[in-house]
Amino acid sequence: MNGYEIVKRNISFDNPERVGLRFNSLGVSDVFRIFVQPPERCRPVNSPPVRMDKKIRTAPGQADEWGCTWESLEEENSGDMGQVLNPPLKSLDDLNTFPFPDPYDPHHFDGLEEALSLSNDKFVQMNSPFCIFERMHFLYGFSETLRDLALEPQKMEALIDKVIAYQIGIVETAGKLGKGRIHCFDTTDDWGTQTNMFISPKMWRSLFKPRYKKLIDTIHAHGMVIRFHTDGRINAIFQDLIELGVDILNIHQPLLLGIDEVAEKLSGKLCLEVSADIQQTLPSCDEQRIKNEVKEIIQKWCTPKGGLIGIEYRYGKVLGISEQALRWELDAFQQYGKLNK
Repeated sequence: MNGYEIVKRNISFDNPERVGLRFNSLGVSDVFRIFVQPPERCRPVNSPPVRMDKKIRTAPGQADEWGCTWESLEEENSGDMGQVLNPPLKSLDDLNTFPFPDPYDPHHFDGLEEALSLSNDKFVQMNSPFCIFERMHFLYGFSETLRDLALEPQKMEALIDKVIAYQIGIVETAGKLGKGRIHCFDTTDDWGTQTNMFISPKMWRSLFKPRYKKLIDTIHAHGMVIRFHTDGRINAIFQDLIELGVDILNIHQPLLLGIDEVAEKLSGKLCLEVSADIQQTLPSCDEQRIKNEVKEIIQKWCTPKGGLIGIEYRYGKVLGISEQALRWELDAFQQYGKLNK
């Protein structure tokens, strides 16, 4: 089986020969990632020719297409995503005049053909980050977003709709230009702290769940699956993610969520994409501990028909995760992840 078949069969529980793998930094991956590109005006000066398998970050001090200016460490791949210096949306009364970006700008897909020519029978996953909540608080401020979700829910719904319209436009363009060669829409929204969600599950279901449903239905209508990343303890919405039709759930904190609880509530119901725990296990650089955790995850989360993808954490340097720890993790996924023996 090639990489595409391995991943596709894990997602659909269709008897792959092993778990999927995504360890790009170690040269082992069934997945080929491409990235939605910033418009020309938001690219660093004198940047090299654009190819969608390369992520382009807005240069320090330069505004992105949403008007957000970022501050981050200069070292590439340091693990520092950065932070918005000055959220540009000052008032919810400005929603009708605020210059929201155009998702149909064709420059978002500059270099698509060149990138896809390198995919080599792998599962093509297109990254369009900051799905709804993250983009909202980058635009409006984190405290302000939480405050007005409670105090101004109708105005915040208007903002949510503006943000989700962008992602829907990206999906529609990907479906048109990709012509079936983009297999997965990959997006992110961190929803949890170490103990619970940022907002109540009731509020999440009222304001956000219907918008996610609209996006996910659009993704599926264009022949793609959704890979959704969210950090924090989001256990309260496990069932909601299943109901929404999330195909791949990315997890970097299996110990925080609880290996047994995930096994009980999610195993066999959607495909789980997981690394050994990035907060406790991988930084320990303890070979046996890492391998034991990966073995336990495979035993409890993977079904005989598949449903698991083992991954590296790309920005481990800032957490003290060594390359050797990633190699032990990969070794364990390869050793214990064989199916249909």
